[in-house]
Order: sequence, then C-alpha cells, then structure tokens
Amino acid sequence: MGKPHRIALALQGGGVHGAFTWGVLDALLDEAAAGNIEFVGISGASSGALTATAMAYGYHEGAAQPGPASARSKRMAEAARTKIRELWETVARAAFWGGNPFVAAIGLAQGWNIDDSPAARWADVAGSNTPAAESGLGTYLTAVLRDVLPEIPAIFALPQAGTPTLIVAATDIGECRRQLFIDGGVSPDAVRASTNLPTSLHTVTIGDHHYWDGGYMGNPPLTPLVERLREADAEDLLLVTLNPLHRDGPPPKGARQVLDRLNEVAFNASLVHEVNAIETINRLVDAGMIKDPPPGQHPYRRVNLHRIHADEDMVKLGVYSKDAPAWDFLVYLRDLGRKAFTDSWTSIKPALGKRSSWDTNSVCDQILARKAITLREK
Repeated sequence: MGKPHRIALALQGGGVHGAFTWGVLDALLDEAAAGNIEFVGISGASSGALTATAMAYGYHEGAAQPGPASARSKRMAEAARTKIRELWETVARAAFWGGNPFVAAIGLAQGWNIDDSPAARWADVAGSNTPAAESGLGTYLTAVLRDVLPEIPAIFALPQAGTPTLIVAATDIGECRRQLFIDGGVSPDAVRASTNLPTSLHTVTIGDHHYWDGGYMGNPPLTPLVERLREADAEDLLLVTLNPLHRDGPPPKGARQVLDRLNEVAFNASLVHEVNAIETINRLVDAGMIKDPPPGQHPYRRVNLHRIHADEDMVKLGVYSKDAPAWDFLVYLRDLGRKAFTDSWTSIKPALGKRSSWDTNSVCDQILARKAITLREK
C-alpha cells in the first residue's frame, strides 16, 4: 500500500442539516481507517465547526489509545466516527426532551419540509417584532458540549502525531472581521460563538469581543487550510457543503422563500469569494508567475479543490428544517451524506494529488463585457 493522500477538510455550517456532514464523514473515515487518506487540517463554521470539533476530539482520543503502531490510523478514525455519532445522538436527545416544536412538526411532514407548518408560521409571527429565541442547535449546545466534548480545550492543547489541525471560525461583530480559533484555542465558548446566529437573544462574549455565527465570514474558512496544506506539502482541499449553490427555476417570491434563498446566499458568500481567491492563485501557479519563496518558507502550490454536496436534495428541505433535530430526520440526512460520498468519491479519489475534481467555473467571477475608456486631452 502506498502513502496516504494528505488532505484538508472544510465543513460548511447549516444548522441541523449538518447531519448530512456526519454521513459524509462516516463514509470518508472508512478511507482514513484503511490508510488511504490522512487529514492535515479541519475547518468549520456553525454546525460545521461543531462536527469538526467532534471529529478532531475523536482523533485525539484515538491517538491516546494503546495498541500497535500499524493500527493507529484505524484507531483514530474509529474513535472519530464514534464521537461524531455521539454528538448527533446527544443533539437529538436534548431537542426531544427540550420540547423543540420543530421536532414534532417535522415528524409529521412529508418530504421533511416544514416551512408551511403551524410551528413555522408561529415562528414567523413571533419573530416579526422581536428576535426569535433559538430552537435548534444553539439552545442545547452547552449541555451537548458538556456531555460529548468535556475535555476541550485541554485535549487540543498538546499536539499528537497524525491528528489534524482544528480551525473554528466566528464573526467578531464589533470589528467586522473573522476570528479563527485553532487547536488549544477551541474552547466551549469558541464553539458557541461559531454557532451563534444573531436571531438568538444574546451574543457570545470572549474577552472584550462579541461574536456571531462564523458562517457570515467563513462558511467554512478555506484560507487557513490552504496555509496548512503548504506547511504539510499537500495540495488537496475537500469541501462538504450544505447550502445549495445552484437553484433552478424563477427567483423566489414568497416571504419565506425569499428568506430561505437570502440565507443561502449570505452563508455561501464567503465560500464563493475564497474559492475565487484560490483559483486566482492556481492560475498564477500554473502560469509560473509565482516566484520561489525565501529559504525556510513553504512554496505556493496549486490547491486541488473537491466538493461533496447534495444541492438538489437540500433545496427541497426549506429553512425551518435546519432547526428540527429530530432523530429520524438526522438519520435521513446521515444516509443522504453517505450516498453523496459514494456518488462523489469515484471521481474524487483518482484526482487526489493530481487535479481538481470540482469544476468551480459556476461559482467563479463571470465577466459579461469589458469596455475600455480612453481619456483624450482636449
């Protein structure tokens, strides 16, 4: 068996829809357990940050387990798989006992879309004058972190060989900038900050700074993973995305439909901008226009971009299902993620280390016309 492909992993946020990522990772970790791939870094925002933290936590637990060195990769991957499942099981249990109205609503819905349910209409009315209280992940996050990830940040403070760098993003609302928490900086407050939507009745304060959901400025953050790839002499970046990039048909017209697409556009904006930046660097690398760096610095390399998604299925779910962590719905999303992995991996695996498998032309800047204006002296 050859050396494993070293990749970086970026996990997009999207509330309860993050259980789709659980399914993708459940299948992807089979590849890691078999020694086919190795993760050099994981980044995430919002629910992507929560899942990324659980995965990294599991890797650290697996690295500490005794056993033969030849089976270390398998121990770490299996521990990560167990921890991610524990995370989503705990979220579902907390939501059930917490009386989340969307949990009951989605259990009665056909196709999992509850945007026209009484619970959703009540939320629309309740939020028309004052911010609506959270009903999704944020409501139960403190208890979930305590039960599932009790040793953060201490478990991340000491690096262990073979464990990926963990990067969690939040939005500093006072400075209008992205804040990154890395490894030992990933505390319970940092995870809460990354998942904190402004529709809640509070902000998360760390030191003198106040934070909202990390998805507004990095969903997920890619630039730090590009730097991590440079440090590791690796070149493959795999994205797991939840918010549809493409929608067919006419533009949305109803208030709820507009809100849904506006939410998707807002949470995809930073992703689109960072992909454009990466592809700009790729073009410069391909053209030989980037000089070798000074001694001791890592050279710029082409970054191969890969993406796993289920846009056509996610379009059908609506916006309020993101706040409905019912167990049956989470299992549906997990299975959808496993299927998306199976459908995508056949084209991604042979491309690793060679080329991008994601054609990013659909999200890169399109220039329809260019007009040159010449100023002449009169």
